[in-house]
Amino acid sequence: MSNNKSTEESNISYKIEGLAYEPLGMPTERVIRLNAKFSKNDPDYSQRQEIIRHLITPAELMHRTQKSSPFASAANPAKPNEQADIYAYSRKRMVKEQLIARGINDENVLRAMAAVPRHLFVNEALYPTAYDDRPLPITCGQTISQPYTVALMCQMLMAERGMKVLEIGTGSGYQAAVLREMGLKVFSVERIKELYTNTKSLLTTKLGYYDMQLFLSDGTLGLDLFAPYDRIIVAAGGPSIPEALKAQMTDNGIMLIPVGREKMAQNLIRVFKIGNTYREENLGTTTFVDLIGKQGW
Repeated sequence: MSNNKSTEESNISYKIEGLAYEPLGMPTERVIRLNAKFSKNDPDYSQRQEIIRHLITPAELMHRTQKSSPFASAANPAKPNEQADIYAYSRKRMVKEQLIARGINDENVLRAMAAVPRHLFVNEALYPTAYDDRPLPITCGQTISQPYTVALMCQMLMAERGMKVLEIGTGSGYQAAVLREMGLKVFSVERIKELYTNTKSLLTTKLGYYDMQLFLSDGTLGLDLFAPYDRIIVAAGGPSIPEALKAQMTDNGIMLIPVGREKMAQNLIRVFKIGNTYREENLGTTTFVDLIGKQGW
């Protein structure tokens, strides 16, 4: 092997899904050239090239190798210049008194809820109440669900690490962060542009979740581009279950969605897809904001 080739390959610090790139970022054109060099014999090369050209920015590529939580923990201690998490005790108490005490027993869900700093997803004036057992208002007339509701829905998904989940209604981004902390591959859709922009900035720039896929679109139509999904979770209530979402479930997939003929009053429905058939299970009454869109209200 020549010295030039050895030097060039030593500069390539990471590979993921057949993409070779440098950790400090580079122009997209160079990423494409490296992709061509290392993956020219890959049968999925053309599709991968299109995805990187249209969906992934160089800034996001810098962080695609992130696998651990961005939040401080024993395994991932805070850096010296990071502010101490003064709400760690409140979060621990929330998990014990609001979740475990009320039947949440999925260890993966409990770990995720204990890790995600809920106070960062609401207005700073509401920080002291962020871990109370109640929903809180956010921008654009929307709400962040109470911790128990988020935990219950995540547990009812019966999800396993590595599964692909579609979330309808990104909202504050809190539930998306919990799903990501559970080890799921998160695709999330929000219809309100201001909320989408603010939440994407929070999840990526501030919290380091560059491995999420966030979209501004009509959530009632799902996200057919990346279907099917192992799990679908809907954080808004509609008059019926959108056919578009049912069609995007994988075989043995599960969907959770609030459904009700009256606005702000629904039943939480769990849908199982087995082959070409669907089975519905009513998990009880609940209250969510309205599911707005072509197949919603």
